[in-house]
Amino acid sequence: MTETILFAIGGLILFMGICYPAAMFIPYIRHKKISNAYKCSFEKRRFYSNIPGCERVAYIRDNTEALLYRLHMIERAKKSVILSTFAFHADHAGKDVMAALLGAANRGVEIKIIVDGISGYFDMRNNLYFQTLAAQRNISIKIYNPLKLYRPWDLPARMHDKYLIIDDTMYLLGGRNTFDLFLGDCADKPNIDRELFVYQTTSCEEASICQLRTYFETVWGIEESRFFFGKEGIQTDAIFLELYARYKKMRNQYPAAYEDWNYKSRTLPASRISLLTNPIEAKNKEPWMWYSLCQLIKVGRQVTVFTPYLIFSKEMYADLTAITSYGKQVECITNHVASGANPWGCTDYMNQKQNIWKTGIRVHEYMGEHSSHTKALVVDERLSIVGSYNFDMRSTYQDTELMLAVDSAELNALIRKEAEIDKTYSRVMSDNGKYKYGKNYISRNLSASKSVYYEIIRILMLLLRRFL
Repeated sequence: MTETILFAIGGLILFMGICYPAAMFIPYIRHKKISNAYKCSFEKRRFYSNIPGCERVAYIRDNTEALLYRLHMIERAKKSVILSTFAFHADHAGKDVMAALLGAANRGVEIKIIVDGISGYFDMRNNLYFQTLAAQRNISIKIYNPLKLYRPWDLPARMHDKYLIIDDTMYLLGGRNTFDLFLGDCADKPNIDRELFVYQTTSCEEASICQLRTYFETVWGIEESRFFFGKEGIQTDAIFLELYARYKKMRNQYPAAYEDWNYKSRTLPASRISLLTNPIEAKNKEPWMWYSLCQLIKVGRQVTVFTPYLIFSKEMYADLTAITSYGKQVECITNHVASGANPWGCTDYMNQKQNIWKTGIRVHEYMGEHSSHTKALVVDERLSIVGSYNFDMRSTYQDTELMLAVDSAELNALIRKEAEIDKTYSRVMSDNGKYKYGKNYISRNLSASKSVYYEIIRILMLLLRRFL
């Protein structure tokens, strides 16, 4: 009898070990093709304009500046605040944002927050700070695709959007998550990141803030987005008092955030700002974002791409090869393996660098003081594209993603200047197969333990890369 039970348990474990991963990954093995319907809708869109637009834009490069913008914007809210983030932690910067949101809610502003399911489960589910926040009047929190182990086919689909909308006047959109690694100056090894602040000067139907609000309302309303409910009690009462006291102190801690700002002097003119998206349902997706970026790259002659790492599918390899074969010059600034923070992206580059170079794109391996998390493109001298999209298969086929395409020569020049600086901290493969080194490039080797770790992951990448 005992042997029969043990045999049955072993069979169940073996069955689950095979069937559960299969249920998780099989729905994403086949990469979807772009539909004719999306191609036609994209053809009708216009990304350039010869007349001044109704919005202005600022390029946020510094993590401390990024926190100040958030605190300032939330303090200026009169009717509504919308925050979407992939990850939200109750660390120093996260609590600053919570305190600012609590302060806004107390003066009658409607707050809506949506967070990805992974962060919702691991960072928020049993956290008193988030439970306190969700219990407050005027604050609603939803989790996109909450973690449900009984639905393994939903697990790979994530919400990767990061933006903050204030009333109908201004918003922030880019690649920063809501915690110390991306905001403020408390992290020992912060990530370098970039985002755009957009301010509406006059009302118009084509304003990108209208596009973003419509997008948010759609994501907020789908069945994949579920309410996160708070708790009340002695413990949460104490957290409320702590956060409210923090809110009162922040005026002295961050005085620049609470001053009156001249938005015109802080921003640059933009002729047109357009929102690019992926499908929002938690399932295998059509590659809307990849297709859109490829079409915009084809319009230009010379393109510079910032991405933390590169993980291409065979379809993406083919698209890039076709683009460069038409004479388009495409260069990419990505983290050197010793500088990158994503082990999967680093090790895939170690495995795939020859195939990447064969596409004809020119890769600059960036060796900065900190890892770069920037996702941006500049096309010729006018168009700049900034947001959350990584040049990888996960961002292409599994995640929700947002990018802003901005027609602004001034913004383009600013990002191009930054690219030239980053190149001096990079090495690039030359035509003769040898590396050329920027004047500020300083070689840094992997530690012995990290080298062993990366070698193990390189092997795993051969099996899992299609889902990363």
